[in-house]
Amino acid sequence: MKKFFSKDNFIFCSLEQKEKRVSLCLSCVMMLAFVLSCFTFFNSIYVISDCVGSIVCASIDVSLKDLLRSLPIFLTCFMSIWTLLLCHAFFRNVSEERRNKSLFKNSIVISAFALIAILYVLIGLIVGKYSSMVEGSPSPLYPLDVFLYALLFLAIGVCGILYSKKFSAKFPFVGPSRGPIVSKARFIYCFGVAIWMLVSFFGFADFFVGMFIIDFVHGYAFYGIMLLVAMILPSILLGVWEFYYNELKEEKRKEFLLPLAICSLCVSVVVLALYFVALGTNLDAPSNMGFGVLPIAFAASVNMATLVVVFTPLIVSIVALIKGLLLRRKK
Repeated sequence: MKKFFSKDNFIFCSLEQKEKRVSLCLSCVMMLAFVLSCFTFFNSIYVISDCVGSIVCASIDVSLKDLLRSLPIFLTCFMSIWTLLLCHAFFRNVSEERRNKSLFKNSIVISAFALIAILYVLIGLIVGKYSSMVEGSPSPLYPLDVFLYALLFLAIGVCGILYSKKFSAKFPFVGPSRGPIVSKARFIYCFGVAIWMLVSFFGFADFFVGMFIIDFVHGYAFYGIMLLVAMILPSILLGVWEFYYNELKEEKRKEFLLPLAICSLCVSVVVLALYFVALGTNLDAPSNMGFGVLPIAFAASVNMATLVVVFTPLIVSIVALIKGLLLRRKK
């Protein structure tokens, strides 16, 4: 076990003190952007669920009105996720030129989303779409909270643009790229990681929301606990691959991929089995307690969103296992 956590395995431990501080700061920013992405994505799903509910009730005009009124909420989701992608691209790119180009382009996109959200709220107040700056729905401070959130990300975008164009030479990022660069099947790889990331967003936010909504009494304790475990697992595995596997030196990544994939697969299988055991003891649990946690999944009395979250770690682990076996065979 000690060899998996030896300091010699990680590039971080070979960096200078200044490089370590910069890398730690960027890692913290990435984690903060991940948390913000999770909850803004979850809020967007709630808005979509309300619109679906209005359409089911034959109120298409109400659904369209709510959708237009809640448009800034979707923009906060785009801002958060794009900032996470910006931080990741900046953290992983080897070339300083590519890193600054990526930062410049992504900062422009973030600034554009933020500016659109700000103008949308202001124009909405002028034309009467919003009665006041604080209407209290769908959030207690809406649309003021979205307005302030957009101002924050507009500042982030402007800072990114200024850094990439004026200050990157004075304050260079000295930490090297520490992630494997994928060349073959890049589109399939990026698509799969994007799905995994969105599932992790949903599950992470759902875990914390579910702690306050799920009924752990009336015979639902076992299912409720396993639902929370299944929800948090994709983001835990995502964190392990991002902040452990990608932090390993190149030769150590090849050596540890297969053991890590086996451990990930075992954990995924156990959680999946326990979840279905809990579901078998309470077949009515999803419909009775799941609507408040997974509105889009239970809008039509189905359990689709839960199944996607539950099976994602298993699929990811199997793919990693196959890759590990192929690397071991080549070696």
